[in-house]
Amino acid sequence: MSDKGKQADTSSSQQQNGSAPTDFQDSAFQAVMPVISDLLERGTRAFALANWEEAIESFGELSSITEQTFGGESQRYADCLVMYGRALLQHAVEQSALLAQKALADAAAGGGGASKDNEGEQNGVGIAEKDDSALSKKANFSFEGEPDFRQVEDLNREEKTNGKSDASAAASSSKGKEKAVDEQQDDDQGEDEEDEDEEDQDDDFAAAWDVLDVARVIQAKSTDRKSRLKYAETLMLLGDVSMESENFAQAVNDFTEALEVKQQYLGDDSRELAELYYKVALAHEYNRDTAKALELMADVQRILGNRIKSLENSSGAEDKEEAGTLEDVLADVAGKIEEWKSPQKPVDLNTLSSEEAALAEKAKAMFKQALESGNINDISGLIKKKEKGKESGSGSGSGSGADDGKRKPSANQADDAKRIRTD
Repeated sequence: MSDKGKQADTSSSQQQNGSAPTDFQDSAFQAVMPVISDLLERGTRAFALANWEEAIESFGELSSITEQTFGGESQRYADCLVMYGRALLQHAVEQSALLAQKALADAAAGGGGASKDNEGEQNGVGIAEKDDSALSKKANFSFEGEPDFRQVEDLNREEKTNGKSDASAAASSSKGKEKAVDEQQDDDQGEDEEDEDEEDQDDDFAAAWDVLDVARVIQAKSTDRKSRLKYAETLMLLGDVSMESENFAQAVNDFTEALEVKQQYLGDDSRELAELYYKVALAHEYNRDTAKALELMADVQRILGNRIKSLENSSGAEDKEEAGTLEDVLADVAGKIEEWKSPQKPVDLNTLSSEEAALAEKAKAMFKQALESGNINDISGLIKKKEKGKESGSGSGSGSGADDGKRKPSANQADDAKRIRTD
């Protein structure tokens, strides 16, 4: 299936997966169909242009109207939910990537921030503590925030001069403490914003999961070939959500079930089947079951080999070109297998030679300099925050009965699988 946002033709005949409208409903039905067609076109165009927010808005409204028109158990409604869920997933993936880049930039800039904090401590709190220690010997001054109004007798000029200096130092101490408090508040606010961004990211994936799971429940009730293949595609999307959410055990379950369905209908040289084997293998690898992952990768090689042989026997120029492309994919799969057989060990910085350590420090300094110079743009403005209280669904919980059997995720997918499958 292509990534253009459409799983099915929702503008086919009235009788598909639902009875035709009655005479009383006919005029209303005829009036709403142009709206459905327009929303489908707008959402598909926005999805193709990677305008996820517009796609989400269009497909969400389309899902709501389709449910009201054809019912919450119709396959049309499930098709719209899949398109809606796919857009939600793509938006969540994009936001996750932006957050990861922002976190990387913040971490790289952390060294300068720490130096600034130390400087502030030396110029602020540190001086205050030193001044308090020196001035606390003067019983005529209070450093607890309230002035001491006690009368002092026989105070000579030198003591007055010292008193002025001490008061100035105390004021400096107070400013230093206030500066430290302000910096701490800024740090706390930054941490709160990061936590809020992470919560929004989790909400985006949860919304995609909920929408797709309603579609799964509806599609599971149909037994014809076309509907079963749609059901497998929805399971694959749920697996993608689980992979992005790092819920690898659930991803294994969804991908495996999708594989079992597709094996019933697809040939042993299908690129779709090879892609799905790869997804299952990847989920097992991330779930720390390398042995099973390698076993499944052998199936990927076998299916791709069958596909290449089939294409080589063809006389078409396009088939020859596809065979050459699959040869490259097959080489990548072999490389991935070797990588999983001999995983790289984490680098121990203590074991680096002096030249390697110097090179690492130079790279770190260059990256920090790039951040400070502004060559690396601040992408925090690109991260979209959802409005509080905004519903993620589009009427999927309207009592249609589609919620029965819904699952919840209890806990990043590589792009390699996309190359295996036909665009």
